[in-house]
Amino acid sequence: MASIENTSSSKPLAQSVSPAGASRAAVDVGGTFTDLIAVFDGRLMALKVPSVPGSPDRAVLEALRMTGALGAPLVHGSTVATNAVLERKGARTAFVATEGFADIIEIGRQERPHLYRLLVEKPAPLVGRSSRFEVAERVGPGGRVIKRLTRAEARRVARQCRQAGAEAVAVCLLFSYEEAAHEELLREELERLGMHVSISSFVLPEYREYERASTTVINAYVSPVMEDYLIRLERSLGEAAASLRLMHSAGGTSSASSARSRAADLVLSGPAGGAVATRWLAASSGIGEAIGFDMGGTSTDVSLVNGGELAVSREKRISGLPVSLPMIDIETIGAGGGSIAYIDRAGALKVGPRSAGADPGPACYGTSMLPTVTDANMVLGRLEPSWFAGGMMKLYPRRSSEAFAGLSRGVGAVTAARAALDIALSHMEATLKRASLERGHDPREFALIAFGGAGPLHACDLADRLEIPRVLVPVYPGLFSSMGMLLADPGRDYTRTVMAGLEGAGDLLPSVFASLRKQAASEMRAEGFAASRLRFTRSLSVRYKGQSHEIEIAVSSLARGSVIRHFEQAYLAAYGYLRDASEIEVVNVRLGCRSSHEEIPVAHLENRRGPLAPLRRREVHFGKNKVTADVFARRDIGAGRSVTGPAIIVQEDTTTVVPPGWRAAHDIMGSLELEVAR
Repeated sequence: MASIENTSSSKPLAQSVSPAGASRAAVDVGGTFTDLIAVFDGRLMALKVPSVPGSPDRAVLEALRMTGALGAPLVHGSTVATNAVLERKGARTAFVATEGFADIIEIGRQERPHLYRLLVEKPAPLVGRSSRFEVAERVGPGGRVIKRLTRAEARRVARQCRQAGAEAVAVCLLFSYEEAAHEELLREELERLGMHVSISSFVLPEYREYERASTTVINAYVSPVMEDYLIRLERSLGEAAASLRLMHSAGGTSSASSARSRAADLVLSGPAGGAVATRWLAASSGIGEAIGFDMGGTSTDVSLVNGGELAVSREKRISGLPVSLPMIDIETIGAGGGSIAYIDRAGALKVGPRSAGADPGPACYGTSMLPTVTDANMVLGRLEPSWFAGGMMKLYPRRSSEAFAGLSRGVGAVTAARAALDIALSHMEATLKRASLERGHDPREFALIAFGGAGPLHACDLADRLEIPRVLVPVYPGLFSSMGMLLADPGRDYTRTVMAGLEGAGDLLPSVFASLRKQAASEMRAEGFAASRLRFTRSLSVRYKGQSHEIEIAVSSLARGSVIRHFEQAYLAAYGYLRDASEIEVVNVRLGCRSSHEEIPVAHLENRRGPLAPLRRREVHFGKNKVTADVFARRDIGAGRSVTGPAIIVQEDTTTVVPPGWRAAHDIMGSLELEVAR
């Protein structure tokens, strides 16, 4: 695997360029940096350039041109859809529902997220009351039309949406997952007036009106934003736009045209790349259980690999709003290198979730005096200023000390920085526990895979807290999410509600799966993927009659006995009891479709012999102790050498801290493997 080399250019922070064309590339656009990894003649090349706020496509194009990857098949991960929801900067959206149900997106469910809190403030819906409209129609269970929608009524509602100034419209009618004709008629009339339209029978053809409506609204809300971005990006890419694919939240990739119509699939696009890369590295290293720890400048994302597979959830919330689409189960917290430390009104020290971001940035960037987690690490000696971003970015350590001195109220900058770092670590520790312990997994049985620009800086501290014995830092930790996008397989997931007892579903399931498989093969063929390269996975969401929620089980056989066995195993593990098998009913049928592609190259490290000379030595604070630590360049370690803590290992896209009592060496995949020294 090629290392990231320094460049004399003032624009990219790190790069490695090949003269030949790339066979494929992946790019991840973040709030601070845009990361690209490409495959060139069996080698991996990487580039990191500053993102361009307001015009992220410009940084993408610059990265592609600088590496010679322009024209190669491109997978793109982006926070455009995510930020549109989080910042409430989506399109002006209207909501159309069956008469009597316009307020479903505000009423929601009778849930108590906080058991003893009497006054709970719900997140405001994305569509205000004045932009919700009702249509005279009614479909009942089984798809039976009770009141037929007329074209005149559809046109009346379309005019109302237009008069309300709607740019996008979400349509969610009762039982449309069983009979979609009324939603299709509304789409026809709404599109005739020039609005973006999302209908629930296309976005999420499943029962549960509130979740279906919320997901459809989010899809409508972000679709025009995503459309505008993709138009600019495709215009910049020119002919290369034909091979553009977007990373979606379930860990696969979709075509640009699919992403336009299913924009809600992209709300966890970036973190999904890191999770896919975590699964790949764990499998390549012979690890069945791993925790992915992705810490960037603004947030920390944690994913879990159990038995070689990523956990997938269909009940995620984005900004408090439910999205019932398949997504890799990722725990996220607003804790990153840019998280700001401050004193609250009660006089307590707090850290985050507000972040300094790239602008104005931490105090050590020289453009603010905000004390951040990055500054805390600087004050404690854990960052080597001359190696930050490969030496391409000048830092101002004195500003970090001044920022924390101003926060310390007389106790000193070091004490304040130590306290701030401890608080940030506590937040991240809680997130790691939610992803593992609260799901019934013992973190001591897992390896911690640390990446992101700040992940390796804090990984061993967190491993000590959770008694995790092994930490892996990949070759490109700062670009690891891009690596996951490069690894992601094309394809998506399909679903259909059947709502039938297991006895009655026996003859139904094969035909439903066959229909979904035909749909998937047709869509993949239209995107240029041969049927011979497709692979399918089947699952069912199953419950006992009368229950409100289901358990999803993977099924290789549709035989009644096999389905019962898989369901009872999963149900017993979750709830500790069973009921009569005659009460089992199948709610949803799901089909996953993916197309395989060629493997990516792996690391080939140069063997290093003889003593390992440090770049320098520096004073570093670990806990309440101040020790002298060696600073090493990761590329000098190579294969056959090891580093014993306390030590700081620097490379162009991150810094790895090796505390006292830990040892670091490279493994067969080129990852930096850290273990407690015995």
